[in-house]
Amino acid sequence: MCISASPRTTAPAAAPPEPAHGARRARRGLVLAGAAAGAVVLGGAGYAAASYLSGGGPQPEEVLPADTLGFVKLDLDPAAGQKAAVASLLQEFPHLRTGGDDGDLRSALITPLLEDDPWGLSYSDVEPWLGDRMAVAAVPEPGIEAGVAPVVVLAVTDEEAMTDRLGAVEDADFAFAVRDDHVLISQTQETVDRLVATAATLADDEDYTGDLAALDGDQVAVAWADLAGLGGVLGETVPSAGAGFGGQPLTGRVVLGVHAESDALEVEGLTRGATAPTGPVAATEPTRLVLDLSEDTLAALSVSGLGDATAAAWATASGSGVPPEVREQLAALGLDLPDDLRTVLGDDLVLAVVGDVTAPQFGARAVTDDPQGAVQVLGEVLGSPEIGLPVATVPLEDGYVLSTDQVLVDALTEDGGLGDSAAFRAAVADPDTAGVIGFVDLGALVDQFAAQGGDAAAEAERFAALGALGFSATATDDGGRVVLRVTTR
Repeated sequence: MCISASPRTTAPAAAPPEPAHGARRARRGLVLAGAAAGAVVLGGAGYAAASYLSGGGPQPEEVLPADTLGFVKLDLDPAAGQKAAVASLLQEFPHLRTGGDDGDLRSALITPLLEDDPWGLSYSDVEPWLGDRMAVAAVPEPGIEAGVAPVVVLAVTDEEAMTDRLGAVEDADFAFAVRDDHVLISQTQETVDRLVATAATLADDEDYTGDLAALDGDQVAVAWADLAGLGGVLGETVPSAGAGFGGQPLTGRVVLGVHAESDALEVEGLTRGATAPTGPVAATEPTRLVLDLSEDTLAALSVSGLGDATAAAWATASGSGVPPEVREQLAALGLDLPDDLRTVLGDDLVLAVVGDVTAPQFGARAVTDDPQGAVQVLGEVLGSPEIGLPVATVPLEDGYVLSTDQVLVDALTEDGGLGDSAAFRAAVADPDTAGVIGFVDLGALVDQFAAQGGDAAAEAERFAALGALGFSATATDDGGRVVLRVTTR
């Protein structure tokens, strides 16, 4: 076994350095590197909150090539505002800020993940030299069959210690090289040597920088992918992998960021530059039914335009072949597809959960052009021997309600004001324009578990600060925006 690092690279070289002797091409070692990076990602959030130094310094995208197809990175030394927000959130959950005998949360999380590592890598191998930034990326690699090589990028504070530690891993089948205070780990020495010598970096790419700038505020973690580039590379080796929905080529890019606020953690995702694929498209009309649910709703999911989208998806699936067993099951229910799907799912649909967590009640309400037709279809399907659910379907002037009792019918048809409640507005982004909205009253769930006493109450006490979870998806001129938020109270 021989693992070596290329000479330290502080600027792009004119040609790749000579490959280190004995580096072997294998995939097993890369799993080792990925496991180490993943462990660090899990452990790093608490470490970042404990540190209050200003953010700065080189980022992983500054050492990755401009043609990088996708990557995920974590910044444990973000901008000061993000550090303050994460620290504020962790104050609400003191049990998340303690770990191990020495209080080192990073060590407490990483050590269990590495203790069964068959390659001999432990937290002690990483801790002496690991910096505050890390990423896992996919880069084009024509020299291998797959056409794509995974790369792990870790910030290095002590290059000599890093080289000694990684070089001492027994039977390791990975290679590494250093560029601008980062170590790049991949399958072969040829790959990492080529990467450290590449002049143009991902940080120079206008698409990437524009996508990152489109996210709201500073980020603690970022994921980004060039879907068109990824589809093109994969399509050369695995044709089906280069296609999106309906067999159409992948287009555009996707970017996701994790952003902290003093009373919330937000995950924002954007699709940019994508052309509309054949099949269901994002609803352009906002969903409204969820806004009128009662304020004591425990959870809800509301979707606009689901009937047309599902019918289009069925048409596409039928063209590519629906499995015979699925066709048989649907035929047994007597469904006329896709028309019955369009009728039942309608133009706006909300699913809701109310009541006590130990005995919740489930119901649905839909707006549809054919209320009587929807009621008839649901009655036949839900009352069939194959399903036989004890629910009633009540027709309305503009749709129907599916419920277990009259109390739930009232909750689904009366204006209860959920959309105006403080918890809902804090958790759900873009509630007035979103085509998809999800909501969970975490505070109510925690309170109900606390009221039960015993072990459930003790566990609930640990999360007493939770407020709500919200999800929304909104169509944009350039693609779409998805936001997931978890709030405190």
